[in-house]
Amino acid sequence: MTSAVEEIRDILRREIAAEYRPGDLLPNERELAERFDVSRNTIRETMIHLEALTLIEKTKRGARVRAADFDMMFSEVTQFLDTSGRTFTDVLNFRRISETGAVPLMVCHVNDDILSRLRDANRQMVAALTAAEAAEADYRFHLGLVEASGNNVLIHLYRVMSVPLRYYLEVGKSHQHDTETARAQHAEIIAALALRDEIALYGAMNRHFQHSGGVLADWLSAREDGGAALSLWPVQRQH
Repeated sequence: MTSAVEEIRDILRREIAAEYRPGDLLPNERELAERFDVSRNTIRETMIHLEALTLIEKTKRGARVRAADFDMMFSEVTQFLDTSGRTFTDVLNFRRISETGAVPLMVCHVNDDILSRLRDANRQMVAALTAAEAAEADYRFHLGLVEASGNNVLIHLYRVMSVPLRYYLEVGKSHQHDTETARAQHAEIIAALALRDEIALYGAMNRHFQHSGGVLADWLSAREDGGAALSLWPVQRQH
């Protein structure tokens, strides 16, 4: 059964999203207690819930609506990521879906600063002395791509997930051939992006993720029986 606190919390959450802006003050405890016909202690507990959700902050003037905290929201996602083959596969497919899905935005919003950072990250990936350093550079490359999209939700998500994403990107970084292939494919992506060529960018990114899927399949197969049979992206066939 839903408690009074939970019911009032959910009502106020909806109202905050629909009717309030950051900096607006909520009605005081007495007014809210009268409105919902509950004790002020119930309202205080509700405010604690809303504060924990980063929707409000306490001030001397009362409860004030906060700006949306995407980092707090997205950080909850990382607790579900582990080192299973399933999760490695899901993370790769998540990246492929989100990054290729953002291609039309990338070609519209990319600028010279982002292109420069993409080129630097690509060079640093090959020059890295360890797999972890190469994964860090690879992460910065893909973060640059999502930054080129201009989509703040996607950018925040990639930044909050930086630690697990770098961990998963280490797959294949101990093999120079795989890293060099990734560098060449990154260069194709940069070239297409610099030309604002949407079709070429789709093709370059799909080839890159197809390669990444193959590297992951080989790595999973070596690490665990049946790993390569997980939900990797289907190999594209020529018709």
